[in-house]
Amino acid sequence: MIENEAAIFIANDAMAEIIKAKSAKGKMVRVADEGYYEVRLVLNGKNHTAYLPISTTVVVSATPEGEFASIPVER
Repeated sequence: MIENEAAIFIANDAMAEIIKAKSAKGKMVRVADEGYYEVRLVLNGKNHTAYLPISTTVVVSATPEGEFASIPVER
């Protein structure tokens, strides 16, 4: 689980149009019940807050995790 203030990588098509990059580094502030991520980004050396819709945003923890336990898959 990605906790608040965790370092993250963010991918969002609408954001990509603004910053001209497919992804960005940031910090998770919170996951709002209203359906968006509140994140902090550094763009051009300045801090910005962004509200990104959960449905169209990919968030990946910037810190690698340990080994995953095996999950049995029924086929």
